[in-house]
Amino acid sequence: MGIRWIRTLLGGFLIEVVLAVVLIGGFALAGVDLANNISTRSAVVIGIGCFTGAFAVVVALTRRMPRATLHGFLMGVVATVIYVGLILAAGQMPAALAAYGATTFVIVNGLRIVGAVAGGMMCERSQGVPEVL
Repeated sequence: MGIRWIRTLLGGFLIEVVLAVVLIGGFALAGVDLANNISTRSAVVIGIGCFTGAFAVVVALTRRMPRATLHGFLMGVVATVIYVGLILAAGQMPAALAAYGATTFVIVNGLRIVGAVAGGMMCERSQGVPEVL
């Protein structure tokens, strides 16, 4: 049983779409401007959103898949590469690092991957797949 690359790439893309719609839309509706500086409160909301958004998408896409944890990890990595790639392509990496702070930027993006892995682990546990150390 190999890696299902189409579903993995689709999952990474969907994670980013969900995060863009929910987080950017939510902050816009709340009237919060994230352009210049991201407050600690906003960073916490973004981190929680990254974790839960990735978790939800992975659970939805890996419910009956073998190796769901691996697929979740790969979906999280794909989503993170898409996000960082878009920032780099737009020439906004210095601005993003300045707005978040380097450590917060890494943590928030790491939470996307952790959430995706957790979603895959939950799917494997619900399937009765034994844990591998």
